[in-house]
Amino acid sequence: MKKESGTTGFAIAAVIIVIGVIGFYIVMSNRMSGRQAVKNTSEIEKLLTYDFQDKYPKTVRETVKLHCRYMKMAYNNEFSKEELFDANRKIRELFDDELLSYNTEEAQLKSLEQDIQYYKDNKQKYVSYSLPEASQIKYNTDNGMEYAKIRVGVIIRVDNATMKGDQEYLLRKDNMGRWKILGWMSDANTATSESE
Repeated sequence: MKKESGTTGFAIAAVIIVIGVIGFYIVMSNRMSGRQAVKNTSEIEKLLTYDFQDKYPKTVRETVKLHCRYMKMAYNNEFSKEELFDANRKIRELFDDELLSYNTEEAQLKSLEQDIQYYKDNKQKYVSYSLPEASQIKYNTDNGMEYAKIRVGVIIRVDNATMKGDQEYLLRKDNMGRWKILGWMSDANTATSESE
């Protein structure tokens, strides 16, 4: 009889330990998923809520990188129609007044929509961009204004091939010391096969 009582006690203790381990796992799992949700604020949300007043990029590299982040999301059709409208307004915060004077908000949005449609029609995907080291940025001064040129490597996927190209950005420092984009142009792309 005592043997059965000992076995029953052991079984109860084992069940309690298993329940404790499962409970601990559930609590830790919930904590981790909560932390993960906070860490995984989507790129769209980050871009649409970017605070240009308090967090304007401090360098040429940071300014162009932020522009590339917007372009990658836009060209890959990640924004809804309403979000694209808001993103277009955000993108304009990076532009020099001279560039803004040549592009109304409506014209810029229409051009962006056409570019997105072109990517979609041609089954293109903006895969990645790479920025050079700060030492590779070219600076000059003209009529008291500071200018900078930076070349960004871009990879676009078309079906099973990748296209590598460069985009050269021209920036000018405004009277508040912020680097603003005056314009950019793409060089001819070279195609390589997926397997290369």
